[in-house]
Amino acid sequence: MSVLCVAPAGASLERLKDRLATMAGWDVTLAVAETGPQALQALQGTIRDLVFLEYPLPGADTLSLLAQLRQLHPKTAVVIVTPGADEAAAVACMKNGALEYLRHGDLPAYDLAALARRVLEVRYLVDQSMELRQVNQMKNEFIANVSHELRTPLSVIIGFAESLKTGGLGQVSPPQVKALEAITGRAEELLRTLNQILRIGEGQQRLLLKPLDLRGVLDNAAGRLPREFARKRIGLDCEMPGESVWVRADEEKLSIVVENLLSNAAKFGPPDSAVKLAVVSDGQQVTLTVTDTGPGIPQEMLPRLFESFGAASSGPTREHPGLGLGLPLSKKIIEQHGGRIWLESKDRKGCTATVTLPLSLPDSPPMTVTAGPGMEKKRVLIVEDNPEIVDILLLFMSGISGNLELSAARSGFEALEQVKDRRPDLIILDVVMPGMDGYEVLDRLRRAPATAKIPVLVLTGYADAAQKAKAKGAQEVLLKPFEKKVFCDKILQLLRLEQEAAAP
Repeated sequence: MSVLCVAPAGASLERLKDRLATMAGWDVTLAVAETGPQALQALQGTIRDLVFLEYPLPGADTLSLLAQLRQLHPKTAVVIVTPGADEAAAVACMKNGALEYLRHGDLPAYDLAALARRVLEVRYLVDQSMELRQVNQMKNEFIANVSHELRTPLSVIIGFAESLKTGGLGQVSPPQVKALEAITGRAEELLRTLNQILRIGEGQQRLLLKPLDLRGVLDNAAGRLPREFARKRIGLDCEMPGESVWVRADEEKLSIVVENLLSNAAKFGPPDSAVKLAVVSDGQQVTLTVTDTGPGIPQEMLPRLFESFGAASSGPTREHPGLGLGLPLSKKIIEQHGGRIWLESKDRKGCTATVTLPLSLPDSPPMTVTAGPGMEKKRVLIVEDNPEIVDILLLFMSGISGNLELSAARSGFEALEQVKDRRPDLIILDVVMPGMDGYEVLDRLRRAPATAKIPVLVLTGYADAAQKAKAKGAQEVLLKPFEKKVFCDKILQLLRLEQEAAAP
């Protein structure tokens, strides 16, 4: 392990060096810097696992130096060493990225081997986080580049094919017309797929919702059905109320949802069958259903269909083509309208897609939204003193649900203050923290009636801490390092969101 001590020459530095030299089972390479510039120089071109930083460092703005160290070297853990306890200074250091806050008097008894293990855990999670960010960025760039490169040639293909088909470049025979229709049809399908890829981020765009008669949107959709209806000779049965059904909506975005649902129904429906579109209003909300008579969908697959690229069947032998983008996009759009969308498939006999939207008055004022209005958010509080782990947890949870409100506290004191102001639905709690450890936080939460029933997920690198955390009232415990799927499953379980996408 490569360690850098940033402190002026003196007894405290010598004690720290002596303690590091006696770490059993660890091969420590030690370097020393007495000033901030020397510390930055020592980190250039050399990867350090751990930095011990004296606070305050004579002649330097230690907090600014700490922030600079964390920004330039995100994989290097920083431990603050200080002559005396100062709660405000400890909180400030944690907010600027320190892993631990130790007094000189704590060093003789402090378990440096446990600290070293914790540093390696942080390094593992930071590496995982950086890899996820890099992969996500590469994916976005690839999608944008491929979409751009394909749209232009597709436009040329469609344009020339349409010109040929209409006789603009000379007479064509009926077989040639049929061939040209096939060319334009397939090209338009590919263009729609590209549009879906580009639209997948639109669920976070700002929308202007205006009063809209839902029947008009559905009439327009019925008048320009997806090509699959004609190709497979599928009919459309509509059941709509005789009176207007007013909702507050973005017509273009809502039309995308209806088109996606009809397209899916035709894709999975058998030839010469019928798709049923029904609208029912109960005075407070309207329910729209699209039902096909296809083979249905296994129950275990239903929640996955609302994940990006989560097509019902996959692999080179799958029967129905598609990238699995229509339903995730539809879900984002419907949630922005304050509604819900889910799928049902019983006994593998057909599938029903259901959308609910709140009713509106014809003269309701327009509304600008970026997230579903009136939806109940689930609040999650992360209590963790290491900013890298906070970033990783936020990254992990960002894909669970768009209905999570996430916040963080860097100490037990800060967490308890936040809980007083806003009660979270779940607390993710680290055990080892300066000033007040996770066990004390648990004790205080459980003693107060207002917080006694808040679910708590404890994260720890110590196997023996699991039983103690459970005894203190934690619902679940995860040992570091943990995988993203295991963590997300625990979050869904504790928030009771496992059926969010599948259940009404």
